[in-house]
Amino acid sequence: MPLARSPVEHELVRAGASFEVRDGWNVATRFGAVADEVQAARCGVAISDRSWLATIEVQAAAQHIATLAGGPLQLGRARRDGDGCWWCPLTARRLLVVAPPSRVAALHDRLEEAAGALDFASVVDVSAGMAAVLVVGPRARDLLATLTALDLRAREAPVGALLPGSVARVPAVVLHERDSGFLVLFGAAQAEYVWTVMADAGEPLSAVFAGSDAIEALDA
Repeated sequence: MPLARSPVEHELVRAGASFEVRDGWNVATRFGAVADEVQAARCGVAISDRSWLATIEVQAAAQHIATLAGGPLQLGRARRDGDGCWWCPLTARRLLVVAPPSRVAALHDRLEEAAGALDFASVVDVSAGMAAVLVVGPRARDLLATLTALDLRAREAPVGALLPGSVARVPAVVLHERDSGFLVLFGAAQAEYVWTVMADAGEPLSAVFAGSDAIEALDA
């Protein structure tokens, strides 16, 4: 299989990223000292490319979406399962599943098999057409407030909230993935533009770029 690359890899290289191949992806693991990146994510704000996450789009009749998802879903809320996959209903008939790449093959096969028993259901891996950026830290909302009109205050968007809308004037979906951490999903064609705008918006906040090693340290 050819090595998969982030649509913002050119920007990551320019920022000094170090890379490792993980699950078939060339992943930016760090930009400098991991401890500094973790500190920024805990005390300020950090921006991390997550475009290596797999994304599966599921479309089916409203009454079948819960069957494919393994349980009921609520619009405006995403559900995280035990495999680290986020089930994100966009409409009553359409959902995105955001998954670690190590899980996507088995997940896709399971969904496709279940959809095959239903009328008018489809399961498509849209990972190649999607990009994702994680904005994390106590000042993550401050950064995103300069780019979107979505209300990301904790009382309006608790962890698990799913908000379709516009970020940097690009159609996007914002998932409140963790405490003070927002995963922004959007089309890969706009990836370099969105990354650059986010980096510019982060400068007044002393935002830093964080690699996967720092995000894994936060999760530990």
